[in-house]
Amino acid sequence: PHGRCAIKPRSAGDFYVREHRFHRLRLKHKGEKMRNLMVILALALIAGCSNPKDIVFGPEPLKQIAEQGDQFKKLSEEDRALLVGYLTITEMGKAFGADVKPATGRTVGEVLVDAKTWKEKIKAAEAEEKKKEAEAEALKNKVLAERKAIADKISTSVVVAIIDKTVLPENYEAGRYSEMLSLKYAIENKSDKTIRQLKGRVTFKDATGDEIGWLPVDIDEPVKPGQTLKTTTGRGWKINQFMNGEIEKIAGREFSSMKATFEPESIAFEGGEILKAPDLP
Repeated sequence: PHGRCAIKPRSAGDFYVREHRFHRLRLKHKGEKMRNLMVILALALIAGCSNPKDIVFGPEPLKQIAEQGDQFKKLSEEDRALLVGYLTITEMGKAFGADVKPATGRTVGEVLVDAKTWKEKIKAAEAEEKKKEAEAEALKNKVLAERKAIADKISTSVVVAIIDKTVLPENYEAGRYSEMLSLKYAIENKSDKTIRQLKGRVTFKDATGDEIGWLPVDIDEPVKPGQTLKTTTGRGWKINQFMNGEIEKIAGREFSSMKATFEPESIAFEGGEILKAPDLP
C-alpha cells in the first residue's frame, strides 16, 4: 500500500542475536585494550630494568652484584669499582659496629650518590694529609738549615774532638751501680772569649759510614781563649746489660773501629752571649 516496501516486524529471537553479537564485540574490544595495556607495562618494566641504577639492593648487596653481573656491567667501569669499594668498606664498618647507612632497600643510583660523596671526602682527607706532610717537611728543612747555620757559626769559635772511649766498671763506693760509658774530649777555644758551656751531640759511625748511634753531650767546664781542654766531664751513660741500644752498641765496639763527630747545638760565652740552634721538630 502507499507504493512503499512493507517492513517485516522483527522477532524476539532476532533481537537476542543482535544483542549477543554486540556483547561479544564489546568483550573483544575490552580484551584488546587490556592486552595493549599489558604490553605497554611490560615494555616500561623492561626499560626500567635496563637501567642498572634502578636496581634495588637486597640484604646482601655484594652477592647481588655478583649474581646479577650482566645488569651491573651496564654501569661504567669507574662506577662499578666505586660501588664495590664503597660497599666493601661499609660492610667492614658494620662488622666493627660503625653507624653505617645500609644499602639494603635503596637503589644502586642512591647508593652511588653516597659512594661519590664518600670518595670526595677521602680525596679531601688525602689532600689535607699531603699538605700537612709537605708543611712538616718544609719546617724540618728550615730547622735543619738553621741548625747548620748555628753549628757553622759555633764551629768558628770552638773545635771538639772525641779522643777516647772507656767503659767504667761497677763501683758502689763511687755510686756507680752499673757499668758506665765515658768519653774523653779535647776542646779548643779559637775565640777571644771564655767558653762557659757547650752542648751538642756526638755521632758514631762504623768503617762503612753507617750510623751506630749518637749521644747528647754537655760540657760545662770553662775554656779560656786559645786554650785546649782535655776532659771526660765526669759524666757518662749507664750501660744496661739486658739491652742493645745505642749506648750499648757504642760501648761494645773498639774505639778505633768507629768515627766520632761532634755537632754543636749551643754555646755560652763569658759575658752572656749565647748561640743556640733550634730544636728538631
